[in-house]
Amino acid sequence: MTPRIVFILAFALAAILTFAGCQTAPTPEPKRDVAADIKAVRALLDQHIAAMNSSDAAAVAATYADDGIEMPPNEPPAEGRQAIQARLEAVIKGNAVKLEAMPLEAQVAGDWAYGRGNYTTSVTPKSGKPMVESGKYLSIARRQPDGSWKSYRLIWNSNNPPPSAAAAKK
Repeated sequence: MTPRIVFILAFALAAILTFAGCQTAPTPEPKRDVAADIKAVRALLDQHIAAMNSSDAAAVAATYADDGIEMPPNEPPAEGRQAIQARLEAVIKGNAVKLEAMPLEAQVAGDWAYGRGNYTTSVTPKSGKPMVESGKYLSIARRQPDGSWKSYRLIWNSNNPPPSAAAAKK
């Protein structure tokens, strides 16, 4: 080996060791209280239901992250908090809404949580009979930078049978 190659290798090794010493160890994930997180996610669901039952579209939308998405059946998704609020205002306008949710499970993994359950909803037009639907839902929540939880994705669908072709023609 020539003295020049030895010098280059020694310089490279010194640089590697210098920069390796400057690196910091990764910050370990903070210990999370999973039970408290599940309780907070359940409180978020309760807040959502209370706001729906109060016909308060803005309060329902406030339970979502800014980039939240709501995926209702037979409709395009409402993407973003403003779109979610606008969709809910259209649903609530002229209707009385009653929503009940029966959570079946919830899991938390770091800054993400999901919940699955059943629901029953009754939508009563100001002049008409109530339309009752039961179904199931799947929701994803995400921990926000301030530590709170917000809905990130929500999808649901009905257990009711689709209307028959004869009923659709009426």
